[in-house]
Amino acid sequence: MNSSGAALLTNPHPCRHIVYPYTDEGLVGQAVCLFASAGLRDGEGVILIMTSSHFEPILLRLCVEGFDCEAYQRSGQLVCLKTEELLEKFVVDGVLDESVFNATVGELIEQVRAKIGNGSDGSAGKIRVFGEMVSQLRNTNLTATTELEKLWNDIIRQHSVALLCTYALHHTNDHIPDALVDLHSDSIERESGATNKG
Repeated sequence: MNSSGAALLTNPHPCRHIVYPYTDEGLVGQAVCLFASAGLRDGEGVILIMTSSHFEPILLRLCVEGFDCEAYQRSGQLVCLKTEELLEKFVVDGVLDESVFNATVGELIEQVRAKIGNGSDGSAGKIRVFGEMVSQLRNTNLTATTELEKLWNDIIRQHSVALLCTYALHHTNDHIPDALVDLHSDSIERESGATNKG
């Protein structure tokens, strides 16, 4: 990842919706840890919604970098959830329940914000979210994936959070549709640089 991609992950402005398609499992772990660690250092709330296969490796990587993840979780600054368990709450028989999603995610964000308090300038505390739900859904239900990305955009606007989405690409010719990419404000190209979509 080049410097512009790293800068985007380290210091995303509130209300940014970043997409990172990847084929390399090692690089996605690096990207998520960069995103999460910068937020923790700056006193921001960090919510990580990770697949079961990434859950332990990402937390271990943060611990290796010197973060006491258990302490951060106890304080409420860091929340770690499993993608599969969260999806079960608001996707039933392939149908996305908008009201349950909004209530679940909105409440989660506000709980974290209450724990971290206001910023030094008196503004609401910053929150950054990493999520793999869209990547998980894409494999079986592209329509629900698109709807979920739109709901995330609503959450981003309502709660002023920065969101990083990743999409697992299964082979070098795999790609995510332009219609999905266009639902994001910023894109980090597969194992290359960042492109700001304005």
